[in-house]
Amino acid sequence: MIDPLAIEYPESVAASLDAFFGYVHLPALSKHIHEVVLAFTLYQGLFLLGPFFGSFVSSYKTLNERTRLNFDIHIVSQVQCLLILALAFPAFFDPDLQVDHIFAYSPYGGLVYAFAVGYFAWDSYISIKYVKWFGLGFAVHGVASLSVFLLSFRPFLMYYGPIFLYFELSTPFLNIHWFAGHLPAGTISEKLQLVNGILLLVTFFSARIAYGFYSVGRLLFDALAVIDKMPLWLPTVVLSSNLTLNCLNVYWFSKMIKAVQRRIKSAKTGAAAPDLLTEEEDVKGHKME
Repeated sequence: MIDPLAIEYPESVAASLDAFFGYVHLPALSKHIHEVVLAFTLYQGLFLLGPFFGSFVSSYKTLNERTRLNFDIHIVSQVQCLLILALAFPAFFDPDLQVDHIFAYSPYGGLVYAFAVGYFAWDSYISIKYVKWFGLGFAVHGVASLSVFLLSFRPFLMYYGPIFLYFELSTPFLNIHWFAGHLPAGTISEKLQLVNGILLLVTFFSARIAYGFYSVGRLLFDALAVIDKMPLWLPTVVLSSNLTLNCLNVYWFSKMIKAVQRRIKSAKTGAAAPDLLTEEEDVKGHKME
């Protein structure tokens, strides 16, 4: 499949990019670096426009600095997850990626991964800049995710790109849940919040846990078939990262189930219903990925 955002660099620039990215063992990135920059600029622009979006919410100015920052970040997260889901879907049917599950390269796949890399570059920047609010762990998470996605430009595992990115299927509902908890009461109706909560649980379990562990198993099977054609650290890093992430998703999902149980108990006693993600309310939504 073609890359609709591909451009022809001047010959001297193309040669320099090819030389540099070849040196760092990411040769395919030379064709997509402008898309990485575009994606980073888009997300940073949306972040800077956070106060503008907040101006439509009467309570925005009354929020403390950390919560306003979270609001702005969730705006970026919502746009990013919807955009990457739309971009990744056609890649499931990309014939160039079907040829080889491990080493195939596709111009369109490069576009999808470029936007993923641009987002995690922005995420790393924000996490490091505001490390006092979110802690060192989130900064490490952002940098680690950026590093893993960059490996695709060796090229490596581009076939699995849309599969991994579709773990984001629950993120739109997670962001809606966060906004519902911070916007004025009644902005998002109780009925809509209930439906959103159900969709959050269903998509989180199906996309991140069931599909997640299945995908790791598929990746392990494919990698073992060509293990002699790559350095051992390469599949080890990707597989261990995904397995760790899947285990963390199980932990987050257990928290959600306990919160649902509290809600049911509160409904029976007539007490105020606790929030679906009480313990995680101040956690950046996109970090539960």
